[in-house]
Amino acid sequence: MGETVIPAQIRAARSLVNWSQEQLAKVAGVALTSVRDIEAEKRAGNAGSVSSVRRALENEGVEFVPGSDDYGPGVRLVSNRPNLVRRPTVVTMWEGVPVEVEFKGRVFHAFISYEVLSDLGRLTKKEPDDVYFGIFEKYRASILDGIARAFGNSKNWDTQGRLHVTGRYIRELA
Repeated sequence: MGETVIPAQIRAARSLVNWSQEQLAKVAGVALTSVRDIEAEKRAGNAGSVSSVRRALENEGVEFVPGSDDYGPGVRLVSNRPNLVRRPTVVTMWEGVPVEVEFKGRVFHAFISYEVLSDLGRLTKKEPDDVYFGIFEKYRASILDGIARAFGNSKNWDTQGRLHVTGRYIRELA
């Protein structure tokens, strides 16, 4: 997620998910004026609010495509991402945070390791479960993409048909 996004990408991404500026501000946890300033090219592309806006849009299935020698930057909808069936409701110390997902016609539980969420949230000690659920929501797109990457490796599946996802499958930690 390190590449810079331009205001036109934010406007286009918001249109792809059919969100108003108000909806985007609420989901991203930023002020409406921040969204307006970003889209009006009044705020730098590396500002913290831009990161929050980008993450909110990625969580809705938007992929930001960088420019190349032949094409400018753009946005598109992600097609190969697991669908969340049920958000996490418990944190276990040994197996991680279970989420129920559907992917490639199969419904299963994926366990996001406790260490993954701690590393993503830069936590140094055990926190209440709600903190881990917040980290899950903040990094939901990256975690779902990590589930897709872990899905194809038979070593990640246990005998009960559960998928275990470690940091090597999460782009911020890989």
